[in-house]
This record gives sequence, C-alpha cells and structure tokens, in this order.
Amino acid sequence: IVAFGPVRASAAGPAAPAAAAGPPLRVLAYDTRPFFHRDDGKPAGFEYELLEYYARSKGRPLQLIWVDDFEQVLPRLVKGEGDVAAATLTDTSERQRQVDFSARYFPVRVMLVEPRTQNTKSLADLAGATVATIKGTTYETVMTTIPRAKFVYGITEDDLLQLIASGKARAAAADSALVLNPLRKYPQLHLGIALSAEQGLAFAVPKGSPLRDELSKHLAQLKAGQIYYRLLEKYFGAEAAKLGAAGGGP
Repeated sequence: IVAFGPVRASAAGPAAPAAAAGPPLRVLAYDTRPFFHRDDGKPAGFEYELLEYYARSKGRPLQLIWVDDFEQVLPRLVKGEGDVAAATLTDTSERQRQVDFSARYFPVRVMLVEPRTQNTKSLADLAGATVATIKGTTYETVMTTIPRAKFVYGITEDDLLQLIASGKARAAAADSALVLNPLRKYPQLHLGIALSAEQGLAFAVPKGSPLRDELSKHLAQLKAGQIYYRLLEKYFGAEAAKLGAAGGGP
C-alpha cells in the first residue's frame, strides 16, 4: 500500500495570501462529516478547507449552497446552480459523461473492517461468520459472496463498527472514505483487506470549466507545501496514511 506522503503534526499552515476581490465561488455542498459539514452553523471539514484555501488565494468568497439530497448534487451542477460540487464524489467514468473532475484528493475503496486481533486474508476465511452490513449497499453485495454468512444490519458506518466492537459481528465491509473518522473511536478495530478496486474522490465542475485545471493545480500546491497532509491528519488521523493513493498518489 502506498502511503499518502509525509505528515507533520502541526496545525494547517499559514493562510493563502488573499488576491483581489472576485466573484463568489458557488459550492454545492453535501453534509458528510468530516468532509464537509456544519459545526454550530459554521462550515468545516476536509473538503471545505481545501476549497477555502483556493478561494482565498483567488480573492473569491465561498458561497455555500447546501444540498440535502445527494442524488441532486450533480444534476444541480449541470443546471448551472454551482461552480463546483463538494460531496464526497467518486470520480467514475459514468459521472465523467456529465461533469469534469479535478485531480483526486482522497483515495476510496471498499475495505474489510475487523478486530486488530484478526488478519483475514480473503472473504472465504469468513465462511459461516456473522458479518455486519447496511441494506441495499455495495457493502452488502460484497459480503453476500461469503459462504454461509449470517447478517446483522446497521444504518450508518458507525453502527457497523459498534456491531464489531461489541462482538455481535466478526467483520464488516465499509467505504474507506466514510469509515476512517468513526474508526478513530475504536482503537481495537482496523482496516483489513481491500474488497474493491481503488478509486478516488474529486471535486466536480461543469463540463469545460477552467476550474478543473485550476483546482488540480491548487491541490498539487497544497501537497507540495505540506498543507494537504496536515489537513489529512487533522481530519482522519494517522490511519489515513495506510491507505493507497488513487491513481498512484494523492
């Protein structure tokens, strides 16, 4: 597994210098902690800080447009209701037919979660075990390949972790991007084998938008200056460094 890169323990670096005032950067945001969320009404999160650095460097205030229904994020972007979408969007070939994507900023894949005392080598090792999953998800699809598996269900990724930690389930499948933060509350659990090919999260912009290249350059600059890695550790902890980098490096 390729590490994200060097991580320093200090807080995120100095703010990007402000440029001359420009038009607002309209962001279609979807509340998914810790990527983009609200704390006491104030925006926060990994995606938020990445975009806030960019907007500040361009002298463009962020105009946040919160979208309650995830399935409406891309349609609203295509309609021109925003300049960029920040919604833990996986860059897929299907979505590329609708929108353009920046460089990927976070690797994502479905992975096995299990107790640190276990070291499962393949799903066949879990034959006959009770596993935790969420109905109607890719997690459930993956886990149905386990011979004679029995299922217990949760609603959120945190529910799955609780079921494993309490001994009610032997393991679970979960999206690495969504399980990293809640996993920090369960030091007795860890990420095991990968259960899907690696993809990556990216910012979506309308087709032909110059923001695609501008945001990609911005992400590269944050990585070169170590700010990206400090934000990564701030929101996801040291466990994040164990994940592979989508496309060969974040």
